[in-house]
Amino acid sequence: MHGIIFNQLRTYAQQKLGERGWETLLREAGLPLRVYLAFQSYPDAEAEALVSAASKLTSTPVRALLEDFGEFIAPPLMKIYRASIHPGWTILDIVINVERIHDRVRRDPHATPPRLECKRINASTVHVTYSSPRKLCGVGIGFVRGLARELGQRAEVHEHQCMYKGAQHCEFLVKQVA
Repeated sequence: MHGIIFNQLRTYAQQKLGERGWETLLREAGLPLRVYLAFQSYPDAEAEALVSAASKLTSTPVRALLEDFGEFIAPPLMKIYRASIHPGWTILDIVINVERIHDRVRRDPHATPPRLECKRINASTVHVTYSSPRKLCGVGIGFVRGLARELGQRAEVHEHQCMYKGAQHCEFLVKQVA
């Protein structure tokens, strides 16, 4: 998992659990106190342990926590990858072009962002197919919501197929709401 995600998880933990939230989260996850560097990669098992611990500490189901985290990371990630986002793009334009941003991330040979296939169905809807062995579709769904809010737009996300329910990949519709 990319270090940027760990850094955002640290900030998220501090917001949700207080000033010492990160240390509390690491301890609950059974991980040593450490610094995650933004452009390094770290074991997925550490991210899984942190998410599980955050779920326990906040009494929030993992899926809801992942969606909330996705919304949380949208603004800072948008700032980091601003150069890949054309001015005037809508939330749907960004979703359609997200693989271009992932291509930048994939320049790091250790980074493995999810694979997304995005197809515009009509002027207000995009169909997204998400595949990743990490099964973090909840982060993606929350990210779309957070990105729409950051853009001053509204979007609804409706998942109709999920790996957690036995599917080989997740599928959801992103609808821009006027």
